[in-house]
Amino acid sequence: MSTNPRQTTPKSSAKPTKSSAKIDPASTGTSIPIIADELTEMLRLAFVNARKSRHAVITVEHLLYGLAEAPASRDTLIACGADVDDLKSKLSVFIDENTPAGDPQGEVDTQPTIGFQRVIQRAIMHVQSSERSKKQVGSSDVLLSIFGEKDSHAVYYLHQQGITRLDLVNLVHKGVKRNQESLRSLVELSEIYDQEKAGREFFSFVSEAANTLVVPSKKESERPKLFISYSHVDTACLDRLLVHLKPLERLNTVVCWSDKRLRTGDKWRSELEKNLNDAVIAILLISADFLASDFIVNNELPPLLVKADAKGLRILPVVLKPCGFRRDPILSTFQSANDPATPLLGLSAMEQEAIYDQIADEVAKEVASKRGA
Repeated sequence: MSTNPRQTTPKSSAKPTKSSAKIDPASTGTSIPIIADELTEMLRLAFVNARKSRHAVITVEHLLYGLAEAPASRDTLIACGADVDDLKSKLSVFIDENTPAGDPQGEVDTQPTIGFQRVIQRAIMHVQSSERSKKQVGSSDVLLSIFGEKDSHAVYYLHQQGITRLDLVNLVHKGVKRNQESLRSLVELSEIYDQEKAGREFFSFVSEAANTLVVPSKKESERPKLFISYSHVDTACLDRLLVHLKPLERLNTVVCWSDKRLRTGDKWRSELEKNLNDAVIAILLISADFLASDFIVNNELPPLLVKADAKGLRILPVVLKPCGFRRDPILSTFQSANDPATPLLGLSAMEQEAIYDQIADEVAKEVASKRGA
């Protein structure tokens, strides 16, 4: 990731910026907030850096990294006691290790995650509903809005730095000299709900430089489907695998389907058939119980194997326990995630985690390759 963004130059009084000329409420008669020049530049650089790194998505962590580099929000973080260089280092490692890669050869169409969109929407929504005379969204608005993403690693790393939402608000009361409009926004934003009020209209915008800054989130039916076939005896292995796949689901990279998603009242057979048909990747958690299951052998494997031959479905076998995998004339033709001679459950806990992480990485790469195909 780039660590040397261009500095935002002071606005000239001689000529308004192109973006403010387009959507300045004073000139249009509307109250839709405008985006401050320093925030526009920060967002542009965040998208540029994500695309240079060939990241398929831009996340809340990308956003916080950009804020840690932008002068105004960097000063705010430092005033709260943050070690900004340490924060950026941790964010950079997390982003590089956990962000799905785009097409390695073609142009990368970096898309914002749902969390990224929510952060921007919360900031815009509050500025829109505030009593400010100047409806302008700045980096401080976005910084505090990040705290609404409680389960994100961005908030986790802020807490590691000892920074809370209250710390940002307290800047006003500790006499820190800042842009007063920005400081007032911190106090106002601290009062918003993490969940948007029912019926409130959102005002989304598209950054001229980023083009796709706020876009509708993909419906589940539009995301690639991963089908996981397993024996219920091996549910513990499925649960651990799903933990490793969760970040990909959070980034809207893939939908992970197993029969654990069935709810009371679902027509389970039709749900099973639908998800088998929709799958672009399949993970097989193989054990003696898996191979002995008549239901798996007669109902799940045949459509997956046919689709693998006809439509390029990717099958990823994982050998959990000693079993007849290598003697199976069909399944043994697929490369397993681990050495069949060294089943997963015979490995140390750390080695097992490495295999699960490897599987998640394979899923991310496969989805990226199919998206670019």
